[in-house]
Amino acid sequence: MGKILRVVGKALAVLFAILVAIAALVYFLVLQYPELGHNPVAGRWYRVSDSGMTCSDGTPYRALFKKGTADGVLVYFAGGGVSINEETAAGDFYNKTEIGIDALANLAMNMGGIASEVEGSPFENWSVIAFPYATGDFHAGTGEFPYTDAEGRERVLYHHGYTNFRTVMDQVTEIGGIDGTDAVVVTGYSAGGFASALLADDVFSDYFPAVKSKTVLVDSSLLIYDGWHDVAENVWEAPEHITTRLANDDITLDSLVALREAWGDEVNILFDCSTRDGDLAKVQNYLDDGVMDVDESQADEFQQILGERIPLYRERAGAHVFIWDGLPWYDDPRDLTQHTIIATATCYLPIGANGESIAQWLADAVAGNVYDVGLELLDRQ
Repeated sequence: MGKILRVVGKALAVLFAILVAIAALVYFLVLQYPELGHNPVAGRWYRVSDSGMTCSDGTPYRALFKKGTADGVLVYFAGGGVSINEETAAGDFYNKTEIGIDALANLAMNMGGIASEVEGSPFENWSVIAFPYATGDFHAGTGEFPYTDAEGRERVLYHHGYTNFRTVMDQVTEIGGIDGTDAVVVTGYSAGGFASALLADDVFSDYFPAVKSKTVLVDSSLLIYDGWHDVAENVWEAPEHITTRLANDDITLDSLVALREAWGDEVNILFDCSTRDGDLAKVQNYLDDGVMDVDESQADEFQQILGERIPLYRERAGAHVFIWDGLPWYDDPRDLTQHTIIATATCYLPIGANGESIAQWLADAVAGNVYDVGLELLDRQ
């Protein structure tokens, strides 16, 4: 009996070792992407890292890159909240670190949206530079922000989004083999949408100045706050060329107006948002009244803000807009609408009055056909 048990024990040990080996192979060869080096293979994802890049909690930061087969590059910023003061620094107001496994981080950012390899997508074969969000600064900071955490301990929040952005762009444009591209789209959702407005000029001026087709898409990024300049300058320590643009209460509009002034019609500027965005209404309530919560009255206020701002986006920034409706805010039964759209498969839904999808609208703009969708929804009661 003892001999049989020893044989079974050895067999189980061998089986366990095999399973561990398989798990290790899956982890390192499938779930964890290889480090970006020279001559990346088309269609494969890579991680882009550097010792100088950090998340807000001080842990290492990394971005993701896929070399495409088409002559297009998608510079793609993820969202996940914002840090504007000690309360938001100490609380659960934004993503403070990254998902450690590359494939899962990619999945969290690209849930079948425009940066995913969806068959038939206009961007299926584009190169993608994807920036996970873990710095609380709309990807625009360079500083350290001291704060006291909930347990009374002194902490430092690393607002290094801009530092990470520049380091990644330097690496990818140097060794990624994408210098001959014909089209560049700078986009992002939520906090990443703010980043696309703030950083598009950097992308075009310093990395792709000669590209033929330049497009910026800001997805669901509208918050009115008189303190944006102070936050960018003193909390995030964003570069001066960014902070000097922020003279009013609309960080997105200020950034897009500056972009239009710098590039004129050479850049297509796009903005999309749902009519009663539940998350934006929630954060707007915090900015107005210090309460991170939302009800239908806050959604009413957000819809009014949207209706007032869209004409300014069109007139001052030359933006073309896609206003959409009909998609609920998570599973909430109240009259609130979905927050962001480009990161999920809903970007392919024919939600425009004439069957337009966000993905096709963006693809048309890249091709030079820019137009507005859903303006009539701004007056919907």
